[in-house]
Amino acid sequence: MKKLLPLIALSALALVACKKGSVSGLVIDPFSGKAVELPTVYIKGTVFNSQKIPGGLPDGKFKFEGIEPGTYTLEAGKGKYSKGHVEFTITKENMEVSQNVYIYGQEVSPGLYRTIENANAEKITSDWEVWRPTCKETAFALRTKFESEVENPKTKKKEKKDNVLPPPKNVPAEIVALYKITTSVSSPVEAVSYPVISSPAKNHKDCAGVGEKETLLIPDTTKGVALTSGYKSDNLYEIKGSLISGKKQFLALSQNGKLVGLYYLNAQ
Repeated sequence: MKKLLPLIALSALALVACKKGSVSGLVIDPFSGKAVELPTVYIKGTVFNSQKIPGGLPDGKFKFEGIEPGTYTLEAGKGKYSKGHVEFTITKENMEVSQNVYIYGQEVSPGLYRTIENANAEKITSDWEVWRPTCKETAFALRTKFESEVENPKTKKKEKKDNVLPPPKNVPAEIVALYKITTSVSSPVEAVSYPVISSPAKNHKDCAGVGEKETLLIPDTTKGVALTSGYKSDNLYEIKGSLISGKKQFLALSQNGKLVGLYYLNAQ
């Protein structure tokens, strides 16, 4: 009996060593929150590929079994969709991994989208871009109003027109948003919310094309609040966190230290 015990222990160890894991999940469109039908899913550098599954993945669900413990990259895609990837790890403590992958249609234009439960994401258009002067030292600013010359279609004469800054976009203080970048640069996107303060334009002579009598809206950079930003899909980042409740603010999005998006918001 004593001789059998070591053999039983060795057999148990062999079974543990041979045990393999699985990964399962869903391919989701992050803009609609719905499953993507018939995507292609595979584990990079392995034989696991949904194209080998008869009938494919009609409901976007996938499951791969018989995976050795280790860290892998799960990738997904579909014609006229972005590609998405995510890492997962199988260990002896966690042999059955659940992991979703996100891809979206290539027709989605760059910009910021606020996700809404059980509905398509709402794009927050950057209606304030024409009011943003180029500043060398001031972080960034918006002109509250400016004059321009336009042609009267009736008289064909040029007339002066007052251009007033559009109001801030009302959004929930607790925000979850998607930001599609304009390039394929994979550098992280940083998101910071700043309270807005008014300042005489004469104090910001580094801002080009602004009259001294104008008033600018600038960020209070001493009270910035960082939001969480992370990869969601290729060229797409998820931004979430708490905006400054009850305040007008700038949501500034930067990549490699360069401002790539500026949104004028009112958190409710």
